[in-house]
Amino acid sequence: MSATASTAPQLRSLVQRHAVLAFFGLTFALSWSIWGLQSLLADADPISAGWLGIIAAYGPTLAAIALAGLLAPEQQALASPRRQRWLAGAVLAGTVWLNITVVSNPFESTRPAVAVLLWLVITLLPAWIVWNVFSRRRGVRDLLRTLAAWRVPPIWYGVALLLPVIISLLGLALLALLGQPLPPWPRTEPVRELLPLLVTTFVATLLYGGPLGEEAGWRGFALPRLQARYSPLVASLLLSVVWGLWHVPLHLQGVYHGIFPDGLPGILLRIVITIPTTVLFTWFFNRTKGNLWLVVLLHTAVNNTAGFWLPVTVGVYAAMFIMTVTLIITDRMWRLRPSEGVTLPAERQAEGVNFSGGETR
Repeated sequence: MSATASTAPQLRSLVQRHAVLAFFGLTFALSWSIWGLQSLLADADPISAGWLGIIAAYGPTLAAIALAGLLAPEQQALASPRRQRWLAGAVLAGTVWLNITVVSNPFESTRPAVAVLLWLVITLLPAWIVWNVFSRRRGVRDLLRTLAAWRVPPIWYGVALLLPVIISLLGLALLALLGQPLPPWPRTEPVRELLPLLVTTFVATLLYGGPLGEEAGWRGFALPRLQARYSPLVASLLLSVVWGLWHVPLHLQGVYHGIFPDGLPGILLRIVITIPTTVLFTWFFNRTKGNLWLVVLLHTAVNNTAGFWLPVTVGVYAAMFIMTVTLIITDRMWRLRPSEGVTLPAERQAEGVNFSGGETR
């Protein structure tokens, strides 16, 4: 027996006992190391550095895929190979179009060979993830299968796409009611240019702004395991702290300059405002029975609305707080979810999990 074959069951057992901690550790290792490389390249090759930032944002999903495949490596028959080819091909066509029309030309980089390689990675990565929705590995397929679950009641599309807009508008209305001056509108383009800009920005945000790169990890992998032990509220609080801290390198790079205060105050504010966002995402994930496709759309709408289409104001934070309290009370999020709720996709565990995500015995 090879060393690899004998080590795999031991590693699988260790990860299964501490699945959530393993996911957090691997996610931070992937994203933070790539963001570190991005910082080193930022001055010498800004084009390649920007694309490294995109790859780093895929850390949560890549970590979840790796661990899900490790925890449930059983091979299954390939499901819907024609649908797999069509969906992955459509995503690939979309990324190629986006990268040719919007993304920088890799040959304008000071290191064109590196830039071309990174351009290929960001072009292929979204399609590879969609391809794995139909993976032969049971764990990976169970993790990603709802990324292709688009046949849902239309009301949930409305919630995903419009709720962030409604919250932002309510925040502006609160400011107006209190007699506070309204901030300037972020967009100054003519109306005829806004629709194509909306479509392009939405697609670019979905693919490269975090949603597709994060949600299979935070909501697909970590949240069900946390909720197997804790209430949705406690699970959201735990996840919000980790999710907020994951953004620290971006704060240090100045990515959020002008949106958050610089330095430690901005990082602390990020964690605080991540709490209501995480509660919203947890509520939505549970209400849609763990539909990752809808959560990706919600994440995209949140990223697009705040500061891009509508201004970020104190009123928006107040509206988010009111919404969070409302969801917690109406959905009784302090109570443990019943066993027939969202299940652990890869392990099919009959018992709960401890804080580190493993089985309780």
